[in-house]
Amino acid sequence: MPRVSFGVYQPREGCLADDVVAQMVRTAASIEKRSTNISITILRCIRGDWAAAVAESKAREDANQWLNLPEAATFTKGLSSVIQTVDAGWFELACEEGKEGFQFGKKRVGDVVSVRRIYSEGKTQDKLSYCCLAILKAYFTKTQGLHSYRYYTSLDGKSIIGLGSWDSEDLASNEEHRCTAETFLKSLGAKKLRYDVCRVVYATDLNE
Repeated sequence: MPRVSFGVYQPREGCLADDVVAQMVRTAASIEKRSTNISITILRCIRGDWAAAVAESKAREDANQWLNLPEAATFTKGLSSVIQTVDAGWFELACEEGKEGFQFGKKRVGDVVSVRRIYSEGKTQDKLSYCCLAILKAYFTKTQGLHSYRYYTSLDGKSIIGLGSWDSEDLASNEEHRCTAETFLKSLGAKKLRYDVCRVVYATDLNE
């Protein structure tokens, strides 16, 4: 199954989120220049001061392709006084849904993407992963403005991330959509939940 490197970063006290994003963009461009098989998407939270980097390999036929992906620390190297890592790790695709004709790897600057972070403990990740699949099967086609959704489970068994592509910020922020999923996830032992809406500020096309 496809794997990704995922990290959330925010500025340290006294620093600006704009500076964090600018540095992440420079780092992503440098990584992709050195390795043309890596595609990086950078997301900036619309109502928060953090940004996220999602790195994926274009060489999907290679079972070990993920070993070449940048680690989270890559985006803070030499900049620990400016940027701090909030959340990071390696993740494996658990399930996905997409509208007919949608290309999962295609992201453009300005696209709206929701980021759901689900934290688990003990042996609850498998139950939560099945819950995510059930939520997608039950609600994906009924959710207005949602083009695609992917859930990834962390290799350390502690968290799940959900990435959704939307028509607009308003539709992605729909309270009913967010609460419905959270009700199910909490009932199965989710320790902590976060849901945020972001915009793509840097992207390359996995389908190039």
